[in-house]
Amino acid sequence: MGKNFSILCVCVLFLSACSSSEDNQSRELAPLPEVTCVAVLPVMIPVAVTSRVTAERKKVLLAGASYLNSVMATEFGDGVEYKLLTENQLDAILGDPWGGRAQQVKVIGEATRCGVVLETSLTRYRDRVGTPMSAETPASAAVSMELIDATSGAVLWTSSFDETQKALFEDIFSFDKAQKRGFKWLSVEELSGDGLKSRLIEVPFFKEEAAE
Repeated sequence: MGKNFSILCVCVLFLSACSSSEDNQSRELAPLPEVTCVAVLPVMIPVAVTSRVTAERKKVLLAGASYLNSVMATEFGDGVEYKLLTENQLDAILGDPWGGRAQQVKVIGEATRCGVVLETSLTRYRDRVGTPMSAETPASAAVSMELIDATSGAVLWTSSFDETQKALFEDIFSFDKAQKRGFKWLSVEELSGDGLKSRLIEVPFFKEEAAE
């Protein structure tokens, strides 16, 4: 992970709490500007998270970030409306990483000519211990997202996904979700991928495009 990208991770204000309950929510915080494209940053792991985990856990988180980047690439596709940046591209844009988060977002907006920037943070990524039919420990993942105005630095929209899979008898109101998932214990890739997709369709500009 590049130096500039790591420093940007420090600035990310992630929303996901490290709880064991499910938390899925989206909030529009400010009027949305008219834009021609959205700059999509690679999934970040906040330094506040990596600094307190073992090297092995950090490796798992990095693998999770890489997997979720592939999910976003698939969901957003090759359209010009979404400019997905790699870590190397982001490092090249952020020549001076010490300008603060608002300044960094502004620089990204200018470099990509996009009016808004989408940040995604991964704060938990734990795989299932067991099989799809029987799990000693369920998969668990936490992801948060922010859509930021590249000019003002204002946060326009936020969303989060935070879930540790539960057995159906522990949450009888989740029958529809369990049925959709095939009444099985998911891997962390399946859990986090499903959660991220459910958040991506709520991204304001993506949602508008899907409705057309």
